[in-house]
Amino acid sequence: MSEQVCVSVIVPFYNSEKYIKNCLSTLLAQDFKKPFEIIMVDDASTDSGEKIIKLHKIPLLQLFSLPSNIGQSAARNIGIKNAKGKYIFLLDVDDELNKNTLTTLYDIAEKEDCDFVFSDYKRIEKSQNQRSNIFNYPDNEFFNTEEILEAMRKELYEHNPLYGHLGLFGCNGRLIKRSIIYDNKISFCEELRFLEDKTFAWDVLGFVKKARYVREQLYSYHVYPNVSTAVIDGVNRGFPMNHFKLVQKHIQNSLRHRGLTESKIEKFGDQGLIFFIISLLVSYSRCIALGKVEFKKGIESRKRIISEIINDVNVSKAIKNYYRSKKESYWIPKAIAWRSQFLLELACTIRGKETIKMRRKGTK
Repeated sequence: MSEQVCVSVIVPFYNSEKYIKNCLSTLLAQDFKKPFEIIMVDDASTDSGEKIIKLHKIPLLQLFSLPSNIGQSAARNIGIKNAKGKYIFLLDVDDELNKNTLTTLYDIAEKEDCDFVFSDYKRIEKSQNQRSNIFNYPDNEFFNTEEILEAMRKELYEHNPLYGHLGLFGCNGRLIKRSIIYDNKISFCEELRFLEDKTFAWDVLGFVKKARYVREQLYSYHVYPNVSTAVIDGVNRGFPMNHFKLVQKHIQNSLRHRGLTESKIEKFGDQGLIFFIISLLVSYSRCIALGKVEFKKGIESRKRIISEIINDVNVSKAIKNYYRSKKESYWIPKAIAWRSQFLLELACTIRGKETIKMRRKGTK
């Protein structure tokens, strides 16, 4: 390719043969006139996904294969390592893009010299958009250094559940200037099978000077109620307390790059520790309620995690100063503070069911 590659689209996949054709179609249908490459990384699939990709014979596509199934983080890191584009764009194999997605994001990034540009998104379940006429912000938004820092505070203290994993603190569906990632040696944390996207976003946003939100639903995130998810995979493989503390460390390092004092960094880190513990418990409880995980196995796995959480010294310290958003469950942080296994399990079950109803009504 003689011209410089403008965008590298990275697609990790595992046993995804039923989605690959549509994924390639959504990328080849882009109206983007600049050179862009597609990097697909197979996380040791056992189906015919690679064969389907090779049949398409797409010249702007690179295909890499991991020798064993070690997770999306490792697959994405391979993609980033081999990317040549000025910008990186991450896409899940079962999601879709509007045909003008790359054009819209790229034109804004270039015109406004932005390091990070993201759009709003659709959440599709059974062909219905659960977020019809729902947007993260009332208008297009620009974030400078100070506004990014304020967004970090809001993410931990005033978290709006409408934002989901495709708000400012996510990895899919956004253009990220490759130099931000390369110059600061940022990569996905391969130890994590869940929260790796949030962790990556915190790492990146520690260095972003200009970010932009586009009030258009350009990315379609598909929900499959009967399909296993990253949170299930993460919990089933064991999600020990040191993983939450690893996320906490990344948050604190990001804030350190932003120039916060150590006292504020410690305070924000404690808030983040509890916030992400609650996020995992609610997400996993929602999976149990949806039947994505066998009920008895799910209850036992959650019980083990909760036992470790309520007996951890760092959690006991952090929960004392935890600020609960009005949009969160009242009882979950109370149960953590009281170290009550029974109450925490019950509160998570209730909240998991509530969030399913809220999402389907388009309010979460």
